[in-house]
Amino acid sequence: MASLPDRAELLRFLCHVRFPATKQEIHQQCEALGAPAAHLARLRTLPEGTYVEPDTVLQALPHP
Repeated sequence: MASLPDRAELLRFLCHVRFPATKQEIHQQCEALGAPAAHLARLRTLPEGTYVEPDTVLQALPHP
C-alpha cells in the first residue's frame, strides 16, 4: 500500500499559498512552488470550494 504524503511536508507548501484560494488556485500555486506529484495528486481530492488558510485545506482532505 502506498503511503500518503506527509501532512507536515504538504503544510510547508500550503504556507506559501495566497489565501483565500479555490481548490484550483491551491493546486496551481503548489505546483508552481515545486510540490511533489504525490502532494498534487492529494490536492486533487479536495472538495470544491474556497479555503481561507492551510489548516482548512488539511482538514478538508479526505482521509483514507
